[in-house]
Parts: sequence; C-alpha cells; structure tokens
Amino acid sequence: MNKTILILLLSPFFIFAQDFSDEDFIYLKRHEHIKINLNEHQFDISNNISEQAEYLTSNKLYFANESMSFDSFRTIEDIEAYTYIPSTDKKIKVDYIETKRDFDNGVFYSDQESKSFIFPAVTKGAITNLSYKEIIKDPHFLGLFRFGTYVPTKSAQLSIEFPKNVTIGHIEFNTKNIDVDFQKKDSSNGYTYTWTVNNIEGFQGEDDSESMLYYVPHIIVYIKNYTEEGKTYDVLNDVSDLYNWYNSLVEQIDDKDLKKVYDIADNITKGLSTKSEKAEAIFNWVQDNITYVAFEDGLGGFIPRGAASVCDKRYGDCKDMANLLYEMLNHVGIESYRTWIGTRDRQYSYHDVPTPMVDNHMINTAIVENDTIFLDATDSYVPYGMPSGFTQTKEALLGIDEDTYKIIKVPVQNASKSISKVTSEFTLDNTSVKVTEKREMTGYEKVDFISDYTFKKNDQTDEQFLNTSLALGNNKTKYTNITKANFNNKQTPLVLEYDLNIENYAKNIGNKTYINLNIDRSLSKSGLDLEGRKYSKKIDYHFEKQFTSHLTIPEGYKVSYIPEELSFENPHYGYKITYSVEGKVLTQHKTIFVKTLSIQNEEFESWNSFIKSLIKAYKKSIILEKI
Repeated sequence: MNKTILILLLSPFFIFAQDFSDEDFIYLKRHEHIKINLNEHQFDISNNISEQAEYLTSNKLYFANESMSFDSFRTIEDIEAYTYIPSTDKKIKVDYIETKRDFDNGVFYSDQESKSFIFPAVTKGAITNLSYKEIIKDPHFLGLFRFGTYVPTKSAQLSIEFPKNVTIGHIEFNTKNIDVDFQKKDSSNGYTYTWTVNNIEGFQGEDDSESMLYYVPHIIVYIKNYTEEGKTYDVLNDVSDLYNWYNSLVEQIDDKDLKKVYDIADNITKGLSTKSEKAEAIFNWVQDNITYVAFEDGLGGFIPRGAASVCDKRYGDCKDMANLLYEMLNHVGIESYRTWIGTRDRQYSYHDVPTPMVDNHMINTAIVENDTIFLDATDSYVPYGMPSGFTQTKEALLGIDEDTYKIIKVPVQNASKSISKVTSEFTLDNTSVKVTEKREMTGYEKVDFISDYTFKKNDQTDEQFLNTSLALGNNKTKYTNITKANFNNKQTPLVLEYDLNIENYAKNIGNKTYINLNIDRSLSKSGLDLEGRKYSKKIDYHFEKQFTSHLTIPEGYKVSYIPEELSFENPHYGYKITYSVEGKVLTQHKTIFVKTLSIQNEEFESWNSFIKSLIKAYKKSIILEKI
C-alpha cells in the first residue's frame, strides 16, 4: 500500500489532542459494528470487529500475542491480521492462526475455543491491525462493549445497525466522567446507533478493588422486541422475558429416574422431625457428596442436568446442584426454588439489565419455617443458613412456577456470624516467649481458613502454612502441637490449637523487660495509597476478631507499666484494646470489627486513620520490672 494513502487512513486516529507519548502501547482504535437482520422470526446477527494498536516503545512487545475466543453461541470468520512498519513501509501478514480448545483449572468441560496468533515483526513503532467477523447465533447474547480497557485508546466506538421493526435497549455504566458521543442515524433500511469515545485513558486494576466492571466505562446493548405481521414479539424487553427464556431452558431438564433421588432424600431425612433439620441434612449431603465442576457447553451451560444423573455421577456444576436441591427439598415437603443470581463481580440489576449478563451463577432458595434460606452447595464449607459470601447484596431471581418469579436481595451477613475468637496464654523465658493459643472460627472466617488450607497449603507442612497465613510474632516463630477440630462440622466453630515458641521476642533493658502481646497484627497491611488509589476497596464479608491474652507474670517481677485503653470508633470499623492486672496474671482484651463490604473513595482517609491507629496500638508494649 502507498505510504501516503496509509497515513491518510490512519490520520483520524492521530489527530486527537490527547498525548499518550509516555505510554508503551496504545490502541489507535477499537471499533465494533453489530448488524442485525431479521427474516421470519429468524435473526441474523454479526459483529464486525476492528482493532489497531501502536507500539510506542519496545517495553511491551508481549501484546503482540493475540487471542480471540468463541463458543457455541458465536463463531469467528474472515480474520485479517497484519503488522505495518512505518519506517520501512512494510505490511507483514499473519501467516498462521492456531485454533484450540480452551480449558482452565476450574472448568471440567468447556466448549470455548480460541484462535491465537502472534503479530509478526513487532518492534518499536510497529502498528498492528486486526479485523474479523463474529457471528452471534442467539439474540439473547449481544454482550457488552468496553469503551475503556487496560491501555489508552484513541478511538473506541460501538455501532449497532438494525431494522425498524426491531427495538434495541442499551444502558451505559461508569461513563459520567467521559464524553460519550451518541449518534442516531435513520435510513430507509433501519436505524444505526453509534457511541464514540475519543482519547480514553487505560484502566489498571488495584489490590482488593471491585471487579473491572465497577469502574471501566462500558455499555450493554440488547434486543428488546421485534414486530412482524403487525404483532410484537418480546425478546428481552424486561425481566419477565428473561425469566420466560430461563424457564424454557428449565423445561428441558431431564426429570427421568427421580425415584433414586427421592430415595436418597428420604434416607437422609429419616428420623428428622423439623423442616429445618431436613433442609440442613439435604444441603450438607449435596455439599459433601456432589463434587463441584464447571461446565461451559452451549445451552448445556444454562440447562441443569437431570438430578438422577448428578446423583449417579456424583459431580455437577452450580445449576446441577441447585436443581438437585430443588428435587430433594420439594420431595420432603420443603418449599424451594431454582434461583439465578450474579456474583458480586457483576454490579447489574435485573430491572436495569434484563439480559443474561446480569447473572453468572445458580443456587437454590428454600423457605423453611418462614425463613428464606439461600443454599449454594458449590461452596463446600459455608454452613447451612448462610449464603455464599460472593452472593451477598446480589439480586436473586427465584423461579416460582412457569409464569411467576420473584426478585429478592441476598442480605449481608452480620459480623456476629463470622467471628475469630483467639485465646492466648503467654509465659516468659528470659527474652523468649512461649504461647499456647486456641483459635475458634465461625462463618466466613472459618470458610476462608478451610478454603486456604485446602487449596493453598499444597505441599507445605501445617507449621509452614500457619507461619505464612497467620504470621504471628516474628520470623523466628515456631509452631508445635498443632491440632484441628470440627474441620468438617459446618455448624460448630473450627478449633485450631498450637504452641508457639518465639525467640528474641522480649527485650531486657536493665532491670526492665518489654513485651508486646500483639503477636497477631490483623489488618496492619490494609492501608490505602491516598495518592494513587482510584477505586473503592472491596471487603469480602463483615467480621469480628476477639482476642484474650493472658501473661503469667514471672516470679520476681511486677508490672510497672500497661498501656491505657486504646480504641477507634466508626460505625463500619473499629477496635478496642484494654489491659488489666489481677494477681499474677496480666490480661489484654482486644476486639477488631469490620462491618462494611466496601470502602468508598470518600472514606479512604477515615479508613487509613483506623489502620494507622490500630498499627500504633499494636506497637504498645507492657513493662515488667524486677522486684
């Protein structure tokens, strides 16, 4: 191609005022054009995708690795990819594209595949170009478009072209701080909606922040309805349409051979008199006996497998477990419903976004003695009566019957349900400290510990794992006599006991000994960078930590100093530490609580004040003096 012509083609993406010259890699454009055709109730939908990127330095050449995913609902066609080198006026085409099935460690089976390649000859100054067509096979899955991404973009544009007998819905997220230019074009063939954003900065994730969907500007488009022969047909006009589609999938569940499922339910609940006891027994059985695996296989990723099959094979995904609970619970007279829900990674409401984008999970909801119980058997350790932590605050869509649904919110669980109670007995041997400690954990505190122990311990010994996860004392802390109780009993606290030997922990200065009883310094590394932080801090659940530490005062010593009462009070987080002496025992009581799921930007200074105050309190030592 003539270099002058190419520059003219590129010029729309260079003329904007925003200066991204200090970046390593930028998108010159990311454009998508969805075209919808309709003929006799059959949709023909394609998405033409075009991307152009420039390597301003040689620091991030790994972006030359490109991958495009597709599955049963969408295919990829007409790929054109090449690298243009302005300094030599060369255009080098991609000559090999690999198609492979994608798996990750958490997915048992997936129909997702990818087409992958590497842009050739990429170096500083190179411009990569990619275009392809995505065929969307189901009108429920138009998806979303991100105006922003992880690197700056000169021109981000989504357009959707559709006939006049089709109605399109759209909703923007996180766009209040950017300039979105919306244009509507009316032609004889239909309408074209176009959203354009120029010069948008890159969005980088932050530690402990909400998911990217909470802050990256994006838009969701969907088909609301269409009209043919004077009659209007709804697709996703509102939540009722979404539920009707979900219900059409539920009607395809294999409900054969349920007698074996019912026999198991009867056997599980034999001898139990109350509905609460029966519901708990069935929930525990599914948790303990059905292994969670993820399936992503076209409509098989949406239609639960038959309860009999799941019982026989002893594995299933979230919807399989939800359906098995549904069959078992209703069989023994407990009102229960299949329930669609999104995890906290998705900020959407069913009322705002009546599309499959709003949820990515399925659970069961049971009504037990007038209590609404959310049952998620995919979380192997959460106790009966508590929802999985990642569904708190989310809207749940309960399928009541063929035509009726209900939307209710999963409540946030009180901090009193997730308590760590730590009792420590300290004895002093010169500068070494020996501690006998007992930890009792309930709720999500217990769930977190068991999950970490199960999936992160790997080949570590118990001592190595505790040294890493608890990080008590100093780097010379040694753990012995480690025991665990109620590891598999979900309704009783996990009891963890061990002995500690911490060398060179106390300090002797003259006839005084300084010792700090705060060997556990929870939250001490939770401060926020006020200068660079952009996004809110996510907290998984409300919790409370209660510490009681007893120090036996050595013979020949007296207590010459104890810190005054220390505290920080905020409705959402705080602590209180007190000291007292009775006879030969010095006692420290310490309580720390967090009762919020998010620290918003306007609360950063308050949160940091809390953490700084807590760290300062952690540094307080007591002083023993020789008599």
